[in-house]
Amino acid sequence: MNCKLNPRWRWGSVPPVPVTDPMYSWLTCRGSLTDRLCAFCEDFRVVVYQSGFMRVCPDEAFLRLPGNSSQGATAPVREVSLVCDGAPLVFGHSILLTRESGRLARSFRRAGNNSLGSILFACPDIRRGPVYFKRVNRQHALYAKSAMLLGDNPQSFFLARRSVFSSRSERICVTEVFSPQLVMFSGSCQVNRMK
Repeated sequence: MNCKLNPRWRWGSVPPVPVTDPMYSWLTCRGSLTDRLCAFCEDFRVVVYQSGFMRVCPDEAFLRLPGNSSQGATAPVREVSLVCDGAPLVFGHSILLTRESGRLARSFRRAGNNSLGSILFACPDIRRGPVYFKRVNRQHALYAKSAMLLGDNPQSFFLARRSVFSSRSERICVTEVFSPQLVMFSGSCQVNRMK
């Protein structure tokens, strides 16, 4: 299964902010976002917004999803907010890109209120593909959910990143949309890294 990201997504390989922007390190850190968030808060929680078969976003429809590949495609989707000390800081939108019932698919389906990142980064055979970036504006399918879960952004966009995690023939596409409140947190991203 070819799950390379497609130029039609209009997601770039370069973050849409300068290196000096406080959000740059959040966007580019290849380590576990969960570990990094936990380093900055006393009470970390994953709040499940919705989970189950759902229609994918238009810029995800080109992915070779099991059973269909056109716009209007559906797939197993999990949407959560990552909350630090009561403040939602990240909206996570993940899609299971395979029908197989292997370990990765089972972990995705059973994650519950656990961080998907803690599962992905705990398995040495799971690989992360290239990370792509975007300003999710009001026209993007994920903007309304991001604004609802993270709070409206006066800039009219949210910064986001997206990548595909894989293990053998199993794949998960993970999109993380960042709250502008993350600028309050700075520091190293020297946390659990994936190959």
